[in-house]
Amino acid sequence: MSASGSATLFPATVEKLARPHDVRGLSLNGLHMVMAMRLCALFEQAGRDPVADLARRYRSIEAACAVHGLVRTIKQVWPEPFMVNRPCCHAMTPDEVTLSTLVRAARSADREGFAQAVDGFVRAERHGALYEATVHAVALLPSP
Repeated sequence: MSASGSATLFPATVEKLARPHDVRGLSLNGLHMVMAMRLCALFEQAGRDPVADLARRYRSIEAACAVHGLVRTIKQVWPEPFMVNRPCCHAMTPDEVTLSTLVRAARSADREGFAQAVDGFVRAERHGALYEATVHAVALLPSP
């Protein structure tokens, strides 16, 4: 299929990803996850472990380990490098928008919605591990 053919096949998805999304519109759980991904990327560049900083942020080593576990799972199952913006940036990357959708689906135990959010992007046999890691991390985040 040509590039123009795929663009006409999925116009709503392409349009949705092209619009900038703002972190200020996220739920607290979605914001926690997006910021955790951004912080983990910074720590990885610096060659440091992010768990201590995440534990201070969430006031829980268990939550920090769960969030870091989700980050590691995403790195394993995502078909390409997960793109993040700087922590100070209000705009979200398409990957961060997808992550916030996954967090929302996991929070509401919507496994079908979760799978639909990554269907055709993340291989189907990897959905289970991604779902379980997301549910685990979301369950341990501080409640709003």
